[in-house]
Amino acid sequence: MSLDMVVVGKDQLDMLMPLILEQQYDVGKEVDLASTRTFFEGIVGQETSFQIMAVEKGAAVGLVMIDPIPNLQFADNVAYVHDVYVTESLRGVRGIGAMLVAAAFVESMRRGYEFAEGETSPDNRAARNLYSRMSKKLGIGCKEVDSVRLLVDLRPGIQRARTEPGYLDQLATPRLISRLGERPGADD
Repeated sequence: MSLDMVVVGKDQLDMLMPLILEQQYDVGKEVDLASTRTFFEGIVGQETSFQIMAVEKGAAVGLVMIDPIPNLQFADNVAYVHDVYVTESLRGVRGIGAMLVAAAFVESMRRGYEFAEGETSPDNRAARNLYSRMSKKLGIGCKEVDSVRLLVDLRPGIQRARTEPGYLDQLATPRLISRLGERPGADD
């Protein structure tokens, strides 16, 4: 089955909304469809904040959101990778979470972010291992900043892209991204 990573645009909102509603219900939030859609209409398609969804057979099956955050210790503008979500029936099956994280790092490099940051609970080893593994496979650095934050240094990938035209396009190919996440149980 073919799985595509798609940077969400306004024309994909109808495909994205059922997954957003599922994710919100999953974390125990009451959802108002109209206000949720209005919120996403306001953020989808921006240059600095973006969303990537995993699409299979015309349906969104996974999502990751990326927003800029200031982090004066490392850079003026850091890509904050958050809300990695995979539909329940596909969690831990095909590495979709890993593919979403890899796609978030690649798209962040493409947009000029020098660092990416993620947060997780101190005991969530699976998420920590996912960030570390994807960073290594993409040739970028990852370190724990404190007990809940992980900082990914995207500069090696950006530098390589400057000297190797097409490097980020090669990283972003569905075939490569699927190999990056092929270890079973990679999703959270």
